Amino acid sequence: MLNVPIVNISFGTVLLIVFIPYSLYCVFMCFVSRSERVGASVFFIFYAYMILRADGSMTRMVLCVAAFINLWGITCGSVKTDKIRQIIEIFALLNVALIIIQTLSYYGLHLRLQYIPQAIIHREFQESYVFRDTSGLYRPSALFLEPSHFSQYCCFALISVLFPNREKVDIKRAILIGIGCILTTSGMGIMITFGIFAWYMFLNSKSKESKLLKILKWIPVLIVGVFILLQIPFFQTALQRVFSNVEGYNAIAGRTKQWQNAIGPMSGATLWIGYGNSAEFPYYLTGLADTIYKFGIIGVVLQFICFLNLMVKKISNYVWCCCIVFILLFCFAHLTSFFSQVFYFGIVAADVMGAQRRRFLKHIF
Repeated sequence: MLNVPIVNISFGTVLLIVFIPYSLYCVFMCFVSRSERVGASVFFIFYAYMILRADGSMTRMVLCVAAFINLWGITCGSVKTDKIRQIIEIFALLNVALIIIQTLSYYGLHLRLQYIPQAIIHREFQESYVFRDTSGLYRPSALFLEPSHFSQYCCFALISVLFPNREKVDIKRAILIGIGCILTTSGMGIMITFGIFAWYMFLNSKSKESKLLKILKWIPVLIVGVFILLQIPFFQTALQRVFSNVEGYNAIAGRTKQWQNAIGPMSGATLWIGYGNSAEFPYYLTGLADTIYKFGIIGVVLQFICFLNLMVKKISNYVWCCCIVFILLFCFAHLTSFFSQVFYFGIVAADVMGAQRRRFLKHIF
């Protein structure tokens, strides 16, 4: 959501275009070497359908093609999974440090630190929540525009730390990233953080009985922990903002209240194929509702097929957890930009490709 001043378009769009030559080179080399790769056909079907529903918008068509070419390059091995995961983890930890500094500065020195100059933010988002308090809470977001954006990125770093494919789990890093997500007061971040940790503990129990006992053992701890947190005004307001009501606002309702207004009137062919890519609903819609609004049920089904195609590879718990979290984010966040799709599809596709490469090399040697 940062603006490139000279060309006056978003930084994400520039990256999509800039990486096309390298992605095409990787596709070419993949065909030459006949190396094993993740099938890109499902992505092609998804983006081909989006091009058909672009309603003649050349910009949308170009972005669809750019997104597909980048994903095709990723499925051919253009992104080394270990390196990209290290980058995501390090960048997340950097932002956690900046979040902690923002929080201490605000509550200790009454000084609001902003790391993003408003002038470089894309014009559509210059009045973002990053420059004001919400529901009586200071909501830091470090180098991200909003707290939810911080959580949507950092939760994948948390998954990467808890489900490594190299060395042992670094639980200290995981706790730090989780603390960062909680300090943003993002309801989505808080819920996903607890969910990921719960999934990690469940998978690391050896038997069904021990898994059940482990879950039951943590329930009293969780209840006591929530009770203690509710005595602290900061956490009390944060939790009320998610599940109850603070100054007339509820985080869950804020993301879902327009679903009925957008999708309710749709019927027949419109419900199946949507209003087209150029259609813009005047209020905030989550990715699921926005996709139905623009591309109909067919668009949603094609998007889910893309991730199901990666999940059936049965590569690792990391891939499965990433896919599940993406699906949740798709339903309750606005993940419909082409740049976001390349990032979220790409980090999973890269890991699937990396696992296939490791299996291939193990088979040879």
